Amino acid sequence: MNLSHHAVADPIRRVPRLCWAPLCFAFTAAMAGCVSGNSGSSSTGTATNQYVAAYKAVSWGSTVTVSYPSSCIMTITTNGKPDYTPNAYYLAPASGSETVVAHTSVTNTALAVISYASVIEPSLQGSSATINICPTKTAATTATSGGAIGYLISGTAMFDPYEMNASTAAVGDNASYTFTDGSGTSQTAYFLDQCASHSNGTTWHAHGAPSCVTSQVDGSTGPSHIIGVALDGFPIYGGRDVNGSVITVAQLDACNGITSPTPEFPSGAYHYVLPIGVTSKNASMGCYSGTVSASTIASAQKLACNMKTMFAMLESKRQAGEKGRQMVMQDGSSMGAGSM
Repeated sequence: MNLSHHAVADPIRRVPRLCWAPLCFAFTAAMAGCVSGNSGSSSTGTATNQYVAAYKAVSWGSTVTVSYPSSCIMTITTNGKPDYTPNAYYLAPASGSETVVAHTSVTNTALAVISYASVIEPSLQGSSATINICPTKTAATTATSGGAIGYLISGTAMFDPYEMNASTAAVGDNASYTFTDGSGTSQTAYFLDQCASHSNGTTWHAHGAPSCVTSQVDGSTGPSHIIGVALDGFPIYGGRDVNGSVITVAQLDACNGITSPTPEFPSGAYHYVLPIGVTSKNASMGCYSGTVSASTIASAQKLACNMKTMFAMLESKRQAGEKGRQMVMQDGSSMGAGSM
């Protein structure tokens, strides 16, 4: 997928994305009060039943486990890996000694080649989220603030549009580099792959419409189906309406939401849309229309590792692993644990 390079500024002030490695290993987004007397109810019983029934009918991928502890609660647990075959190499922000091979098109971030099999895959971590799936719209929206904003049927996280800063959409800041690997095979490494996805050092996630996920449930010209759930409980869809027509950004509200018929909700229901081919801030959700607690947002931010420090973070983890394999002797010398 050829991603163009345009972006628009986001007027919302956002929380800086910081990554502390110990916080990037697990994610439990517990909806505060979602099992209390009224916060687990939608505006009508029909709407409540519609959302719950729709999620239970979804075919979730092999990398994700879904359970329903109570009538309005869904728990999603993933292994953090994509359920499609990723590319052999990707581009990640260079942090020091890496060879710079390309720059992102808008933020001009220096990029280096990174191997999926030997570096990215071993670093991916599973996560868990508990979501109220009897959602209600609120009078005021809540801005996303980095990290997971929902989960896809592929088991991978959905992130908001931003990566390198709080105003440039990641899908509009892409780059690629073609080279010949050690076996003589031509390889092309992307910052974001053909599915608008990549890793930030711990979490595989998408920043826009992931074609590898939509293709699992949608036809090439037909309507979009549910491909995920946001942390406020509303469903996430691809970019076509119930008639198969492409949905434009002008049809969506400030959070990329719309109330309209879908295959799962023929009478209409509120849902989020990931528009096709959009590379601005509307490539993904920038806010929540439903109730989402402060604790949920705080937990979500723990997955928002700063990609600018990805190489340094992975190197730190590698060195920690090497240190852990050293046995310190009484005389102060060390011996590799595997040498005994």
